[in-house]
Amino acid sequence: MKTKINKIKLRYGENPNQSAYLVNNVKKSIFSYQISGKKISYNNLIDVDSGLRCLEEFKEPTSIIIKHTNPCGVASSKNIESAFVKSFQSDPKSAFGGIIFLNRKVSYRLAKIIIKSFFEMVVASSFEEDAIKILKKKRNLILLKIPSSKNKIIEYKSTIFGDLYQTKDLTPINKKFLKLVSKKAGSTKSISDLLFSLKVAKHLKSNAVVLSRNKQTLGLGHGQTNRIDALNFAIRNMNKYFKKKFFVCASDGFFPFTDSIKLLKKKGCNVVAQPSGSINDKKIISFSIKKNISLYFIKNRLFKH
Repeated sequence: MKTKINKIKLRYGENPNQSAYLVNNVKKSIFSYQISGKKISYNNLIDVDSGLRCLEEFKEPTSIIIKHTNPCGVASSKNIESAFVKSFQSDPKSAFGGIIFLNRKVSYRLAKIIIKSFFEMVVASSFEEDAIKILKKKRNLILLKIPSSKNKIIEYKSTIFGDLYQTKDLTPINKKFLKLVSKKAGSTKSISDLLFSLKVAKHLKSNAVVLSRNKQTLGLGHGQTNRIDALNFAIRNMNKYFKKKFFVCASDGFFPFTDSIKLLKKKGCNVVAQPSGSINDKKIISFSIKKNISLYFIKNRLFKH
């Protein structure tokens, strides 16, 4: 017996001249979780998929703002209201028209903060009724109430050569994910920030560099064709909105030369995490020891193409 394929027509594809549809073979589609707002688009679907995957990494109250599949502001805090404010302050310009992902209930208080700015969507596991009333005042704002997603073991992408399949990277990013290779260990607080940064880096397009402090992204570099440009991009972003001297840096791939480490040290970074694998690993380690930098090699590379 043939399985019925449910094709849901979308407004259009990535651009208005492209037609698009969603093939859905489960009982509930993304449209089943929509509370209000305009019709969900092709690009919305891709962004929601990216945001939920990133949100899976965090257990404490966390807010992620996604723009074009990449996080542009991420923060974890003691409560979800504080986490959202910090994620927005990470890069308010990029957050304009972005999608908010929250792993706690959206309260009336938080809704009043969100409504002050322009966003495309708000995605959360639950909303207070009064929060929904507030957010519905913006007729086009899409609200999605999506329960915590379960990890899928297999991922795939469609290419002109066929479908590519791979196992999902489910390695926990915790203290065991780090190995100190310089002499000076980072403080407990800096290690916590480093793990936070690595969770974000895992979901940015390579080359990915994350600068953070107090579990708040300060500068993000991604999608560049070399790592030093990604780092410079992240630093420029940090300088726009923050004046903090001390921060940590996480990279999804190794820094191939000491130029990046030198720049980080100059800007006030003393704790760095990266994978090993460069022919210059020993030079990076030697420079870190000489300059009193806490350098950690991570268990796995975190590339995302």
